Amino acid sequence: MTLICQAAMEQQIVHATTGRVRFRVPRVQRDPAYGELLVQLLESLAIVERVRLNPQAATVVVQYQPHLLDEAAVYERLNHCFEQAMVAMPQLFPDSAAPADAIALEDYEAQVEADARLETDWERLGLPLVALGVSLLSVPLELPFAVVGATVLASAWPWFQRVGHQMRQGHPPNVDLLDSLWMALHTVNGQFLAPALKTTLVGARADVRDRQRRQQLHRYPSVLMAHYEHLTVERQGHSLRIESQELQAGDLLWLGPGDVVPVDGSVVAGLAEVEPAHFEPSRQVRVCRPGDALYAGCQILTGQVQLRVMRTGWQTRLGLITDLLHTEPVYDSALAHQQGEFARHAVLPTLALSGALWLATGAYGPAIAPLQFDFGSGVQLSLRTVMLSAQVFAVQQGIYLPTTGTLEQLAQLESLVIDARAGLPQPQQAQILVQQLRQLGLHIYLLQDQGSPLEGTTDFTSDRLADLQAYLVGQRRRVGWISFGETCSCPEPTWLSIRWQPPTFAPNAKVVVLLDGDWSALGRGMAIARDALERTYQNVALISLPNLAVTFGGMFFGLHPVVNVVTNNATAFMAEFWHGNSPQFRTALLPSASTTVPLPPLPLEFPQLAVAS
Repeated sequence: MTLICQAAMEQQIVHATTGRVRFRVPRVQRDPAYGELLVQLLESLAIVERVRLNPQAATVVVQYQPHLLDEAAVYERLNHCFEQAMVAMPQLFPDSAAPADAIALEDYEAQVEADARLETDWERLGLPLVALGVSLLSVPLELPFAVVGATVLASAWPWFQRVGHQMRQGHPPNVDLLDSLWMALHTVNGQFLAPALKTTLVGARADVRDRQRRQQLHRYPSVLMAHYEHLTVERQGHSLRIESQELQAGDLLWLGPGDVVPVDGSVVAGLAEVEPAHFEPSRQVRVCRPGDALYAGCQILTGQVQLRVMRTGWQTRLGLITDLLHTEPVYDSALAHQQGEFARHAVLPTLALSGALWLATGAYGPAIAPLQFDFGSGVQLSLRTVMLSAQVFAVQQGIYLPTTGTLEQLAQLESLVIDARAGLPQPQQAQILVQQLRQLGLHIYLLQDQGSPLEGTTDFTSDRLADLQAYLVGQRRRVGWISFGETCSCPEPTWLSIRWQPPTFAPNAKVVVLLDGDWSALGRGMAIARDALERTYQNVALISLPNLAVTFGGMFFGLHPVVNVVTNNATAFMAEFWHGNSPQFRTALLPSASTTVPLPPLPLEFPQLAVAS
């Protein structure tokens, strides 16, 4: 009985709609093994379509098929999974209250995911298409006003549902309220085509988005949990017969024709033709020789190689990419938080502007036009397109950026501390990277007690560590701290911690990882991150500027609302599917000074650190 009561307290429902429920589970923030077990149990249910774990926000989102069971039976089965996880992994100490920043992050996630309610194909695209057809035929067939209006309003029902939920939960009004008012007022005034076209185009974009996501997830299938065949490996001079899940770093194994590589490793002996894994930039068959790297998911075509295991399971590149695509860790974006706050604060002034125009002109057309103001939706579209694609591409290039927040921090670094107290690997490569980063305007500080200095760095010793931290805090700089030992003196999470090929690391932990111990990967990662931020700003301009033009056109020149709908959705489609989903990012680290585009800085403030005298 105690276990059941404890399990009941383990999770709390914070948001639920038909076919989708989000739980707050504080334990997943500090217990990755428990989170993985919980996801496995939930995904084992036949009714569950998708489970998404967000450790930063301490939430678990479950999407299920609502037509198979009634709601009570669904929640009974979901709660049973939590009870099973508690029995399998009982916690020794009770959870403390979730920190304020975690709650704020979860609330923000709810705002970002407001359009992610699980909808049927009929709700998403079927009914909007019917409404569009009815509105087009309403004049030639002289259809009754009530029939056409009811059909158009029914196609906008998801918007009305979201607004109702926001009001019931006591949340401040958001842009869904403006969209709902815009569609309702146009419908009541007999302007059926514009709202019907809006619901159709938005539904079509959502359908294309979901299809692309399914294709992307299919493209990166995780072979890591599907291979249980027995392998013969050499471990510390002994021959063992183990399952692939039991492989460890340092193991030696032979792979022959037809074998799928289950780990990331380096070739020790042999020669083979290899078909690259799905995530590798080149899909051309290549010949692997001793010293070359092989990654999980690639396949041996001919020949035979002996592989030394470097990373296994979810630590491999394939595992990291699969985890990124499934968890979508994009909700800690500082830029998106600012956009969300701006949009929320702009709703009431926009309603006031519409009211003022109504009083001044007495015409509903100019008064309704401001309700279609765009408040930076290009940022939101970029979260799951530009930002997520950049994180995946970075893993392909050998650097792991676990969240969008770390990507933003890497893009905007002003200083880098190289903590070489445990030794400086590959000094020549480090020297080249230092010169490149200095050309990008970064200040480089070298912290070491012995060894050769690097040209272009400011050197400090361990006894001056406090002075270095105090100086950087006083300069209010965005700092990255790269370390090579097991411990890191980086004052996390204020500064960005960069780890050099650690033996293991937790997925989604806010630590940038150089996967292969390659200095150049840091330069490539910074170039990818800057490119991603630049594309996000371009998306904002691509959507906002045309939106302002057609909105003011509706306010002052009587521009037809259909023009507004077509313009807004065309630019959103371009930003999301053409500009946002480009699989390649610039990795050239040193553009010429004449072509460098300065990025608007995020107002990230560093708190003052207490420095020991």
